[in-house]
Amino acid sequence: MISLDERLAAVASLVRPGSRVADVGTDHGYLIARLLLEKKAVFGYACDIHQKPLDKARETLKSCGLESLSRCLLGDGLSGLLPEQIDDIVIAGMGAETILHILDEAGWQDSGQRFLLQPMSKHHLLRAGLYRRGYEILQEKAVIVKGFAYTVLGARWCGRIRTVDSFFARTGLLPQSWSAAAQIYLEKQAQSLENAAKGLAQSNTNGNYELEYYEMTRKIREILEQWKREKG
Repeated sequence: MISLDERLAAVASLVRPGSRVADVGTDHGYLIARLLLEKKAVFGYACDIHQKPLDKARETLKSCGLESLSRCLLGDGLSGLLPEQIDDIVIAGMGAETILHILDEAGWQDSGQRFLLQPMSKHHLLRAGLYRRGYEILQEKAVIVKGFAYTVLGARWCGRIRTVDSFFARTGLLPQSWSAAAQIYLEKQAQSLENAAKGLAQSNTNGNYELEYYEMTRKIREILEQWKREKG
């Protein structure tokens, strides 16, 4: 059985049963293989911009006997695919700017599709960028891997362009439901914001941002305290 780490397992958990799935930046192809082996996906596209990882994915799928249920595509982002071929699109293990660039280049505007996004950095830029482009976040799951906190977002295009506030950009949907991983994620966000505020205070610049960061820190810690009381 193909084994997924906590990060990819969290992504897989958000894939809708019976979906045709595209994994952009597939690397070793483990995600597509696992989804097909578990019959959660009915067909899988392993996509990568580089030939070497795509060859690894092809070998993985071949070794699992999944060649007839999958296709390996060499190309940038979602190039080579049509929207009507895909139900769920995974873009994981990249920076926020790269993920947004892939969405911009594809230009897919179909409310029936789901985009499962796992940024490695600048989570707040991804959340804000999605809403500015007419997407909405439907679900979010925090995951901790070797001490690092990540988030997995389930989003769709809705056509409504919005500007989200800084607090939502930093925390997303995570404050709405408790989990041990969400607690750690939010604690790390609070610490990062507090450190940023202290740095601005010492430099005597950007006073408005300093106050904003302290206020977001306070709100996050208030949520954490409430969770602590509720969980005993």
